[in-house]
Amino acid sequence: MYIPPDFEVADSAAVLTLIDRFPFGLLVTNEEPYPRLTHLPMIAELRDGELWVLGHVARANGHAQSIRDQRPATIAFQGAHAYVSASWYEEPYVTVPTWNYTAAHLCGTLREGDAWEIIVRLTAKFERGRADAWDPQRLETDFREKQLRGIVAFEMRAQRIYAKAKLSQNRTDADRARVIRRLSESADALERECAEDMRRSLGR
Repeated sequence: MYIPPDFEVADSAAVLTLIDRFPFGLLVTNEEPYPRLTHLPMIAELRDGELWVLGHVARANGHAQSIRDQRPATIAFQGAHAYVSASWYEEPYVTVPTWNYTAAHLCGTLREGDAWEIIVRLTAKFERGRADAWDPQRLETDFREKQLRGIVAFEMRAQRIYAKAKLSQNRTDADRARVIRRLSESADALERECAEDMRRSLGR
């Protein structure tokens, strides 16, 4: 990922927060003739200061073999993002439009994980706070084992992390305030969330 210094995120905690907020990521491995990509929900955690990502794929997915082969992989997550019109700036015709966003790419080696443990943890995250939360522990044993045979779970230690928050840091304070105001007024929830990320980046 191309990351100019103004936009670099070096804090693992910030990356963990990004993944917690936007857990539907992209698993990528370098297969032939094209890279293999799978969109899937994942969770992340810190272990002894190192960032790990956990998830699972269908056993019929080609990535199942990549996991068993312990292939190198990149896992990408994207946060809130929004188009920024140059018309919002104080001097709109000495610049151009852009796109504000946050994203993180984590690189490491896949390895097979405990499918049941990872299913329980994924479910706990995504069912959390629901009045009618679904509990995998209530599954009949035979049905549970059949379902587990249909997936391959994985975990990956992030050996390299490339994280970026492009939130108008290269603009004047006045221009940033204008962008925040315009995005905050948007009917699009994702654009309003991008405005909140801009506010947080300013410490407001």
